[in-house]
Amino acid sequence: MKVNFEREEEWWDAKAPKEEQDLADEAINRALRWREIESHLDGVKTILDVGAGTGAFSIALARRGFSVTHLDFSPEMLKIAKRKAQGINCISFIKGNAVDLSGFRDSSFDLVLNLDGAVSFCGSEAEKALSESCRVSRKKLIITVSHRAWMVPVWTTFILEQTGRFLPTVYAMLDKGEWHQEQFPENATLIKGQTTQDYFGAFMAFLPSELRKILERAGMRVLRVGGLGSLANLCGKETVQKILKDQTLFQEFLDLCERFDREVLPDGPGTCQRAGLIAVAERK
Repeated sequence: MKVNFEREEEWWDAKAPKEEQDLADEAINRALRWREIESHLDGVKTILDVGAGTGAFSIALARRGFSVTHLDFSPEMLKIAKRKAQGINCISFIKGNAVDLSGFRDSSFDLVLNLDGAVSFCGSEAEKALSESCRVSRKKLIITVSHRAWMVPVWTTFILEQTGRFLPTVYAMLDKGEWHQEQFPENATLIKGQTTQDYFGAFMAFLPSELRKILERAGMRVLRVGGLGSLANLCGKETVQKILKDQTLFQEFLDLCERFDREVLPDGPGTCQRAGLIAVAERK
């Protein structure tokens, strides 16, 4: 279904002030993404951060001397990011949409980051957003998207609690990983009162095998694809809260999460919050 990006922009504008407030296991997800990024910075000079939000990654990388292009389509996100980046000379800000990076030539950036919502919230145009990020990558690409292995149970529970039935939207999420506010007649009513502006417009959740195929079709060699921080999700809220209060425990738990994702459950559901499916790829 066609994505209403004007409405999406308004929705993300409203979310901007709380963009970097971590809920549940979000801090664990963010730290694990940082670890992955750190392992791919050798030889990198130029970075494109797609859907960079308020600059959680882009600004920190620019402070370290990388030439960073921060792209987001939310004016409010950009406003906050620009304010945070005052005095940093090696970062530029561009208002743009992940599905159309035509302003950049092929292989323009050593490293492309596309983390969290910039793909998942493109809905039916998510594959196009992925392909565009691949096209402008010269060396490496790191992507996080929503994992269907987690979204299906979340969606099933939510719909059952709301209606006492398994509505068509549950099967759409199971079959294709897709939600759209106008997908079924009851969807707008379901979401009313649940989100900012009573809106959750266009969304796509992936399986690891689907994400791998899309990246390979776009000419990339996949180095890693799978769950990110599944151990945090499976350990539960109380364990995560205890870990977050102790920096020593936190760092050790990150080590455990990395081992769990790679050695025990590579296709696991990822963290409860933020995008729980990660892919790392390089140009062939």
